[in-house]
Amino acid sequence: MADGIAWILQPYLIDCVTFARGAEPAELAFRLGARQGQQPCWASSDDMAGLLAGGGVGSAVRVGRAGDWSFAIEYGDAVGPTSTGMGAVSAVGVEAVNFSLSPWHPPSMFTYYHDGDCICSFGIGEEARRWGKNPDLLVPALTKSGVLPAHLDLRGADVERVRRLSVLVIEEHFRLQLPRADVLDGQLPLFVRREA
Repeated sequence: MADGIAWILQPYLIDCVTFARGAEPAELAFRLGARQGQQPCWASSDDMAGLLAGGGVGSAVRVGRAGDWSFAIEYGDAVGPTSTGMGAVSAVGVEAVNFSLSPWHPPSMFTYYHDGDCICSFGIGEEARRWGKNPDLLVPALTKSGVLPAHLDLRGADVERVRRLSVLVIEEHFRLQLPRADVLDGQLPLFVRREA
């Protein structure tokens, strides 16, 4: 059975993940700022933590593929593409979905770009405030799931349930998968974005 993506909401497992449809994993790494022409090494998340702690690497991505989408887990001090960066990631007909996860300073952010344009973006748990060329893209599914209309008095477990439902709507709409065991325990190709 596929893992889906809702597990990314668990705090401190990953900080940022970008998906791209229409770009192979290595191309996604380069679109995210990895140095052109480098050959990847294979690394686990523990290896990545060691590289960052050792001071040799400032930021890097580990990449893979799940279904129709390439994915990149970002590490280091340059985590999370800027809006300009997502435009470059999604240039020339590529679709790109990004989750910038911040349990220490919510909300975590969802962004969907296509062909260089921001189509839809919102904070997970703040779905009533959306932007992009088609900010209402997911409103029917968010409404059907009970995420919208937003309830301002949500607390505790209800907040977590709504966040999970929101991510499940995104997962289903885009058919996203992220293999948890590969990301957390496996070896994936690693590309350096910036040396320390």
